[in-house]
Amino acid sequence: MIQKVGVIGAGTMGFGIAFQFITNGMPVVLQDVKEESLRLANEKLKTYLKVFREEGTLFGDSDETITKRLTFTTKIEGVAGCDLVIESATENLVLKQEIFGILDEICGGNVILTSNTSSLKLSEIIRNVEKHKDKVMLTHFFNPAHIVPLVELLKGPDTKQETYDEVDAFLKKMGKVTIEVRREVPGLVANRIQVALAREALSLLEDGVVSERDLESAIFAGPGFRFSSSGLLKIIDFGGLDIWDIVLGQLQPEIETNVRSFSVIKDKIDQGNLGVKSSKGFFEYPGQGLDEYVIERDRSLIQQLKTFDKIQREIEHA
Repeated sequence: MIQKVGVIGAGTMGFGIAFQFITNGMPVVLQDVKEESLRLANEKLKTYLKVFREEGTLFGDSDETITKRLTFTTKIEGVAGCDLVIESATENLVLKQEIFGILDEICGGNVILTSNTSSLKLSEIIRNVEKHKDKVMLTHFFNPAHIVPLVELLKGPDTKQETYDEVDAFLKKMGKVTIEVRREVPGLVANRIQVALAREALSLLEDGVVSERDLESAIFAGPGFRFSSSGLLKIIDFGGLDIWDIVLGQLQPEIETNVRSFSVIKDKIDQGNLGVKSSKGFFEYPGQGLDEYVIERDRSLIQQLKTFDKIQREIEHA
C-alpha cells in the first residue's frame, strides 16, 4: 500500500506532482539537489493554495495541514523510506539512469520506482536497475501536473501487473485520470496527438492559409471547444462514422505529412521571441512576468477542471 511518496526534482513538474498528492491527503518528500529550487517550490505551494481557494476549490484540510505533509530535502536518501518514488528530473538520459541506479540501491524491494519522462524511453532509463525490475513504471503527468487530469502509464519489460494495478488505483484515488500505454513508442499517446495537430496547424500558417490570430481562434473556438467536453472518438460517434470515413478519405491525402522545419517558429527563435518567457512569441505578453502569466493561465484551467470533474461524475453515474 502506498502511504508516502517521494518526488525527485522540485521544478515545474515535480512541484505539481507533489501538490496534487499533498492536497489529496498524501505525505510527500520532495527532493532536489538545489536549495533554491526547494525554496521556490515552497513559495509556489503558498501561492497555489491561495489561487485554488480564490477560484472556489476547497480542499478537505486546512492550508496548514496540507503544508505539513510536504517535506523538503537535498539528499536523495531522503526518499528511501517512501513507498512510491517518482523521478521528475531534467530530461537527460544519463542523469535519469544515474538516479535510478541510486534508487535501486537505497530503496527497499517493495518500493515502486517511476519516471515522469516525456521524451526518453523507459527501457533505457531503467537499463541498470536490478533489484526493482518488477517495480518500475513510467508515470507521465501533464503540465501543470496539479491541474491537468491525465497521467499516462507504461510498464517496463519486467513490471508485474500487480505493480501497475497498485499505481493505477493510487493515482485515481489522488484525483487523476489514467490511461495505459500498451507499447513503448516515442512521445507516448497524448504528445503524439498534440504534435500531429501542431504540424498541420503550423503548415497552414507557414503556407499562408491563415493568420496567427485566426489559427488560434479556429482551434480554440472549434475543435478545442468540443474537446473540452469529450475525446475525439466520441466526436466521431456524434458526427457519424460513415461521414468521418468519407472526410478522412478526402482530406488525408491533402494534409501535411512531411517532416520539415517551420520558419514561422525558427525566425522567431532567431529574433529571441521564445513565447511568454520572453514576453513575445506568436503573440505579445506585455506588463507581466512569466509566473504571473502562468498563474493567469492556471486560474482558467482550474475553472475548466471543475467542468471536467462534473462531466466525469455524470459519466460514472450514467
